[in-house]
This record gives sequence, structure tokens and C-alpha cells, in this order.
Amino acid sequence: MNNLLTFRDSPLKALKAEWPTLILWSFLLSPLLIRLVVSYQYSKIDLLVFYTIAISLLWLLAIRFVSANQFKVHLILLPFYVLACIDLFLVINFGARLTAAYFFIGLTNYKEASDFLSTYWQSISIVLAAFTLCYGAGLLGLYKRQLFKSKIIFSLAVGGLLLGYGAYFYKTVKVNSLNKGAVLDLVAKDQSTPMGYLSQIGLTAELYTESKKHVKQRLESEVEITSISDASNIETVVFVIGESSRPHNWSLYGYDKETTPNLARHTGIFKFNNMCTTAPYTSVAVPAMLSLQHIKDWDAIASTKSLVGIYRAAGYATYWLSSQEVDSFGGIIPQIAAEAQHRQFFERSYDGALIPEYEKILKKDGAEKQAIFIHIKGSHFDYSRRYPEEFNKFQPATDSAKDKITAEYDNAVLYTDWLLSTLIERLKSSERPSILFYSSDHGENLLDDSRGLLGHGMGNEYDLAVSAFVWASGNISAHQSVKLEKLKTREKQRISTASLPHTLLSLTGISMHGYNSTQDLLSNDFVSSECPHMLATGYVPSFDFDASKLVSAD
Repeated sequence: MNNLLTFRDSPLKALKAEWPTLILWSFLLSPLLIRLVVSYQYSKIDLLVFYTIAISLLWLLAIRFVSANQFKVHLILLPFYVLACIDLFLVINFGARLTAAYFFIGLTNYKEASDFLSTYWQSISIVLAAFTLCYGAGLLGLYKRQLFKSKIIFSLAVGGLLLGYGAYFYKTVKVNSLNKGAVLDLVAKDQSTPMGYLSQIGLTAELYTESKKHVKQRLESEVEITSISDASNIETVVFVIGESSRPHNWSLYGYDKETTPNLARHTGIFKFNNMCTTAPYTSVAVPAMLSLQHIKDWDAIASTKSLVGIYRAAGYATYWLSSQEVDSFGGIIPQIAAEAQHRQFFERSYDGALIPEYEKILKKDGAEKQAIFIHIKGSHFDYSRRYPEEFNKFQPATDSAKDKITAEYDNAVLYTDWLLSTLIERLKSSERPSILFYSSDHGENLLDDSRGLLGHGMGNEYDLAVSAFVWASGNISAHQSVKLEKLKTREKQRISTASLPHTLLSLTGISMHGYNSTQDLLSNDFVSSECPHMLATGYVPSFDFDASKLVSAD
């Protein structure tokens, strides 16, 4: 009864009674709040951020008022504090939360744990010290202390949780329809503390279960490199994977709005006006873009090492930087990321968030060659969330939905132009012989015609066409410069993104089983693509862009 009166009658006394709980809360909330403060310049404070904070507070209130014996409650919660330690470590060192991405990589790359511990032991020690101090002080303060318990507050907190999760589920159902994907999207977006860790573990289990066979095969597959030529002097390879970026809205390809002014000023760019993807959705297009296997053999793509693993086997220091969320829509992409020696995720951030880490990689000393794979958010819907305010240059000509969407999409392209230009500038500054490949995973429909299509996955002239180019530094060898000149003859040819890995291996002098000269843009054997691709209906051997344009124009 005295505790009840203390809680109600005096905020100061209540604070005195609750200090152990507040210390424990502060530790559990620290990854979320630090991530918010550190990354505010690289992301928009949107509704999902407020949603995550609100759900976290509701979970903490429910935990606080579920029992008067909070000492026992927080002892039971020890596993969640361990996860919070890992979360805090990731935020401090990588600026990223503990999501399915890291759970998945930890699950499949546990053999690298000793190397990881030896590299980050100091940071790990600091986090463990903070945990010991907060958790120890909190439990000591709660020991033999009976706190105020309220069934009303507990019920309100649980009701708020049901309402919050229910509202988000309703939102995602409207987008994805009522199916498994909607449930997984809800789970993927739940990064609350502390119970959100269960959501991320659940998502990891789902991703792993779905691809268990392919995970095992990928881990066991061998990269069969036959030779590495000394003729290649390229020290840094950068492969940027774009998102939902079609050439129709790039001024580099003739668009009437100046959406790519920075790239237009760079020398050494070889662009492709007729590049097509192998699938109009990310989960298939990205793995295929990084594989030597043909798109019609999906099992081979999913079960063998990607270009990331190939460059690692060839002795390159490999990096995977991503601003993409890891969820059910990514398919086997987390497995590809796990092939890199170093991985970092900048989820729910502007693509520019990865620039500082990219700069650190380029500044590393040593003669070791580098292969940096960058997976950006690009022009993914919602387009207005892909760029900061200073890139809000293009405004809709009318109030129509099409003009509004087009203006936002153009601004997203403008931001991608800045990002790619910055990546190139940093490569120039490094003075290392370098090559940068860029290709979007697929294109996008923007209410272009009477069909009123928006987004991708349809398999038409708008989401099968992608923006793509190659850039080379001025100090690559004369032999490679001559080879690259061949790309000028490919500018107007029909090319598939499937050609990029074969071309990159050729350029860096790596010979191996699976290389196909008819797919190599630098080879005289190259054959123009008929744009074979995968749709939900299965394998499609070709696509006639000219015929489709005539049909849609009618």
C-alpha cells in the first residue's frame, strides 16, 4: 500500500523508487536512441521511427507492470540484454541495428567468430562493461524491492501493442494483400526493444528454412579459378547495384530533365542504352547479376558462389555495403552478402550513409586488392523517402498523381547521380587503378500509359529496362584501356545484366570455370541478348522491346 501511495503522491519519491528500472530501460533503449541520433543526417524521421519508439515504450511498460517482483522479471529477460549488447555493439561500430541481416550472417558464418573477436575485442569489452554496470546496478536496486503493480497500466500497454501491430499489419496488407508476405513484412519492420529481437530471429529462421538447401550448397561449393593474369593492374573493383532505376528518367540516356548532371561531367564512363534485367524484382535480379550461371538455371544461381565469393577466392579483400533492409523480399541476397569478408548494413538510411565507410575502405593501407559491392536503395518506392530535402529539385507540373510521382522519382535519380559521382570521385582521389560497374536490378513503371501501371514485377518495357554503365580510372593499363574501347560498340546493342560478371572477370584477368565469352562485352565472341528473364509464370526466353512499345502506344 505504501508503494502505491508513493507512486501516486510524489513524482520525486516515485523516481526514487523507480531508478533501477530506469537504468535498465536506458540500456535496453540505448541501441535505438543512439542509432537515431547518429544517423539523423542520413535518414528521414518517418512514421516507422515513431512507431518503433512507441512500440518499444509499450513493451517496457508492459514488462514493468506485469509483476511487482521486477528483479525476477529482469533476470528472466537476461537473453534480451545479451541481444541488446550485440545491438549496441553494432550501432557503435557499424551504425546498424541487430536485424535479420546480422542474425543470418552469424548463422552462416560462425566459423569467422574468432577473427571477429580478435579484431573488435576492445569495443566488445567496452559494451560488456556498460552492460555489467547497468544490469548489475539495476538488479541490485531491484533486489528484494516490491514495486507498484497496475493491471490497468499493463492492460493498456498490451492493448496499445495490439493496436500498434494491428495498424501496421493493416497498412502492409493494403500493399501486399493478405498473405505470408504481409506477415513477414510486419515482422521485418519490428525493430522494437526488447521483444523486436524475437521478430528478427523469427525472420532469420524463416529465411534460413526457405533456403536451407541452397545455403548448404553455397557453403560447400568451390570457386574453380584456373588462372589470374598479371596483365590487369586494377586494384579496386566497385560494383554498385541500383534499385528500381530505369534509363527513361536519366538525362545520361537522353531524358529531357537534367537528372544526372554529375555523371555527365565525368570522363571514362561507358554507358549502355539498351540494358535489360534478368527479372523485374530484386530477389532474382541481384543474385543473377552476380552469378556466372544462366537465368534459366535458378538452382545453379542459388547454390553456387557469387561474384563476391569469386573475388574473395581470388585474393581480394571483399566488402558488402548495403542500405537495403533484409527481409523476405530479399531472398538469397543475405547469403551473397555473407560471402564477403566485411559486411555493413545501413538499413532505413539514405544511400549516402555508406559514404564514410566507403572512404575508410579506400584509405586502408596495403597492397591488397579490394572488391567493394554496394547495394543501394536507389529509386525504390516510396520515392520521396530516397533523398534528403536539398535534392527536392523537381516539382510536379500539375496536381496529377503521375506528375507528382514522376517528380519524386526524378529527385531520387538526382540523388543517385550524386551518390555515384561521389563514389567515382573518391576512387579518383585514391589514385589506385580502379573500375566501377553500376547497374540497377530492374526498372520501374510510373503510370506511363493507359495501363496505369506503377512499380515493377510486370515484365514490360519499363521494368525490364535498366540504367547501367562502366567507369574506369585514367591510370589503368594501356592493355585494359584498349579492351574497354570495345564497350563503345556495345552502347546501342541489347545487353543483359547477366553479361556484367563475365565482363568484370575478363577485365580483371580472372579465368575460371563458368566464364562465357559470348556473355563478355569485351570479347569478339559476344552475342547480343534477347533479354531472357524470369517472371512469376516462369522462364521467359526473350522480350521484344520495340513490339511492346507499339502495343502500349495503342
